[in-house]
Amino acid sequence: LLTILPFPTALAAPGPDDNRATPLALPRLSGPITLDGFSDEPAWQAIEPLPMTMIFPTFKGTMTERTEIRVAYDDDYLYVAGRMYDSDPAAIQAVDLVRDAANAQNDWLAIILDSFNDNENALTFWTNPVGMRLDFSVSNDFQSTKYFNKSWSTFWDAAVQRNDQGWFAELRIPFSSLRFQDDNGAVIMGLTTYRDIARKGERHVFPAIPPNWGGTSFGKPSQAQRVRFTGVYSRNPLYVTPYALGGLDQAAALNPAGTD
Repeated sequence: LLTILPFPTALAAPGPDDNRATPLALPRLSGPITLDGFSDEPAWQAIEPLPMTMIFPTFKGTMTERTEIRVAYDDDYLYVAGRMYDSDPAAIQAVDLVRDAANAQNDWLAIILDSFNDNENALTFWTNPVGMRLDFSVSNDFQSTKYFNKSWSTFWDAAVQRNDQGWFAELRIPFSSLRFQDDNGAVIMGLTTYRDIARKGERHVFPAIPPNWGGTSFGKPSQAQRVRFTGVYSRNPLYVTPYALGGLDQAAALNPAGTD
C-alpha cells in the first residue's frame, strides 16, 4: 500500500515565505559522478542540499534526524542524491525487496515530478534502504489514494549504501522516461522530494508543503516547487532488449563412398 501518514489535528496555512510558484533553477552537474549511492564526488558536494521541513508528525517541527537531499541534472538524466543520517542505524527499516511493493514499514527517499507543470498529474520515484524501486503516476491532484496508478512503470536506476551513519541513495532518471514539453530546451516542472523515517512516523519534505489536505498533502502536484531546466529536450524513449537468435542450417553432401 502507498505510504500515507495520518494527518495532524491542527492544519497549518502557507506562510508569507511560500514561493513555490516561482521557478527555482536546478543546478547542472559540474563533473562526473558514479551511481553508487554515496554522492561524495566534488560535483555533488558543489550543490547545496534542499531546505527540508518536517510535515509529519508536526508541521515545521524539529526534525529528529539529519536529511540532505540534492537534485541536479545533465543533458540526459535527472539525479537525486539523498543522505539520510540516522542516530540509530540498526533501526533503519526496509521490509520490501520486490519492485513496486510498498508499505509504511519502509524508510523511503522519494521524488515527485509534475513533468507537464499542470498542477494535476505527476510521476513518482521511490527507493528504500535496500534499493527497492517503486514508481507510479498520480492524477487529479492526488485528492485521495484512488488517484494513483501503480501499473505505470518506466526505466530508471537507484543505488543505495548503508553504514554506521545512516543510509545513502542516488536516483538516476532518464529524461527520455519522463513526459514533458520543452520550449527550445527550457522546461518547467513541479518537484517535491522527501524522506520517511518509518519507526518515528516522521517525514521531511521539500518544499514546505502544509498538511492542509491530510495524508496526501505531500503528493499534490499543485503544491510542488516549480523548477527550471535548460538545455533539456523532450524525446521518445529507446528501449533495447538483448536476445539471442538461433537457427539450424541444413546442407546436402555426397557420401564419400558415392551413391547412385
